[in-house]
Amino acid sequence: MVALETATLEDEIESFHQEAEREIYLVGAGLKGTLELGPIYERHGQIFARATAEEALEDRDGRRSHYLAEFIVLEHLQRVVTDLTEEVANHLLDAKASWGGEDVAYHDLPIRIANEPDAQSRHALEAIQMEMTDQVNPQRRSRWRILHSRAQDLGFQHYAGLCDELRSLDLAGLAPRMKELLHETAEAHFEDLGRHLHRLGLSESRAATADIAYLFRGVRWDPFFPRDTMLEALQRTLLRLGIDLAGQGNVEVDSEPRPRKSARAFCAGIRIPDEVKLVIKPSGAQDDYRSLFHEAGHAEHFSHVDAGLPVAFRRLGDNSVTESYAFLIEHLLMNPAWLEEMLGIEDAGGYLEYARFRKRYMLRRYASKLRYEQALHSGAEEPAPLYASFLGENLGGEDLPGAVPGRCRRRLLLRPVPPGMDLRGTASTVPRGTIRPALVRRAGGWLPPHRPVADGTGV
Repeated sequence: MVALETATLEDEIESFHQEAEREIYLVGAGLKGTLELGPIYERHGQIFARATAEEALEDRDGRRSHYLAEFIVLEHLQRVVTDLTEEVANHLLDAKASWGGEDVAYHDLPIRIANEPDAQSRHALEAIQMEMTDQVNPQRRSRWRILHSRAQDLGFQHYAGLCDELRSLDLAGLAPRMKELLHETAEAHFEDLGRHLHRLGLSESRAATADIAYLFRGVRWDPFFPRDTMLEALQRTLLRLGIDLAGQGNVEVDSEPRPRKSARAFCAGIRIPDEVKLVIKPSGAQDDYRSLFHEAGHAEHFSHVDAGLPVAFRRLGDNSVTESYAFLIEHLLMNPAWLEEMLGIEDAGGYLEYARFRKRYMLRRYASKLRYEQALHSGAEEPAPLYASFLGENLGGEDLPGAVPGRCRRRLLLRPVPPGMDLRGTASTVPRGTIRPALVRRAGGWLPPHRPVADGTGV
């Protein structure tokens, strides 16, 4: 395949991935003040050359070569816009806002907003955040214009078409399903949204995105989720599954707060399965638990992949596989048996209703963003009004459009709806008695001999 033999190509991809993932980890964790991806792309320039991308597209005769082509083409495009990517990231790493007599790092603003009890102050902080974000939106717009143009140069109708084909997404079939989801969940969503906002002394018509952030911070549930027992709860849960997190030499949990550390939790598989970093910047109680458990699912997936697999199956492929592991662990926080056994919550009814409302909100948000990103990456000229329209219409409240281009993912990361999810209402609840076997060692005993995955793509 392509100018290099497949095995040599995969060795080069592995080397690139380790360097790039380590750079992204160091910057995201706040351990490095400048993102420098350009030199890494240059060191591995041969695999991301235009000729390599074109040849990879022509040589898709199986699952392995298809995964390689997807990676090579998308990284070929990313290499073209590396300077703009670094410019945006490094500007925001250094950006600070003046608030209450102190300098607040840009990446600390989401945490400040989510924890601010005063609505007027929340809105003021959000306005500052949007203004700072907007300073680099011209670079973001230029970046996307280049990516869209280069996708067409490779023979695709548009960037959305490139993602659709390379990731086997079936966007044409998915779009009407998302429209149906939004229609069938609308009544329950807006009824619950109004009720939850009213509890905070807010009206739906005047609520802004900052208020939604405060709502989902869930301060009222803090007594249920003590911060100092969060890691212990995860360790105990995994231990029941036969996984000793504390003894895993290949998984490191980084929960130290740093000014430049990303507010968004993430998992970096630097050397899969030998070096995996789970990074979280605590912001408060149940939200931290959810983020930690979600990223722990990624970490356990990455750390248990068979090291002998080809790179295409160990690192690349369908992202919905690792997300399935992440949501599997995260959704324990929505199970009454787990809440009682691990956190001592005997009556979790009120919290579970809130958690299901939040899950439905997020499903509606993803469905709305999918519609927006399909339009954006199919050639929409003015994305900001579309963003405000799609999300404001379907989520409620006033969604500020200032950060539109920055809120787009680098590619369309779509995942199938998991079985057992009621799209019309809330996440279906597993009967109480059926979850307990998952918390005993005999269930976890299945994992070590077989590994959580024999193939990084889930096959």
